[in-house]
Amino acid sequence: MDKKKIAGIAAALFLGAVLNYIWAVVADTWGIPISIEFVIVAYCLLVILVPLRLPEVIGIGIISGLLTFLSNPLHAISISQGQVTLASGFSMAFFNLVSEPVGIVTCFFVFAFLAGTIRGGAPFPAALIATLASGLAYLVMVLLFNSGHIAAQPDYPALFLGKVVQVAVVNAILVQGVFLAIGRPVRNFLGTADR
Repeated sequence: MDKKKIAGIAAALFLGAVLNYIWAVVADTWGIPISIEFVIVAYCLLVILVPLRLPEVIGIGIISGLLTFLSNPLHAISISQGQVTLASGFSMAFFNLVSEPVGIVTCFFVFAFLAGTIRGGAPFPAALIATLASGLAYLVMVLLFNSGHIAAQPDYPALFLGKVVQVAVVNAILVQGVFLAIGRPVRNFLGTADR
């Protein structure tokens, strides 16, 4: 992988993580009911715009999981006067290390399958299905490894799935919009415009 490609990947994922954090704080402060996962948007755009091999995709997925973990205020660690406090969702944050690789690998295969048939329209379903796959993988991890959370909140799976569907639609709209706005210039810059 050349330096230009590495720098582009790092910049996209970093921007996604920063936007994740900012959006979470803004949405919580202003009571905005729309959730967006900008790290997922970033890695879907990387899959769509940058030629990647499967091992690179998996590596990006693991890094994305770590960034999702670090950029979510619900997963935060706070240290005050020598006391370490873990946020309520801290233990489940590690499930992102599984869910984000599942999401990006799903995007990789769905986009590859659809790009030959619907070309310019492929980013929307690829991002939609990737977000759904990531959310479902996260929920499976919760069900398998944190059954106490489900016992304490029996309606958690249904509420979580509703949120995942909403996030998937918003993410897909953003990915398709960004692709239409900057896809051609980015692919020209990378020398992949005919892809």
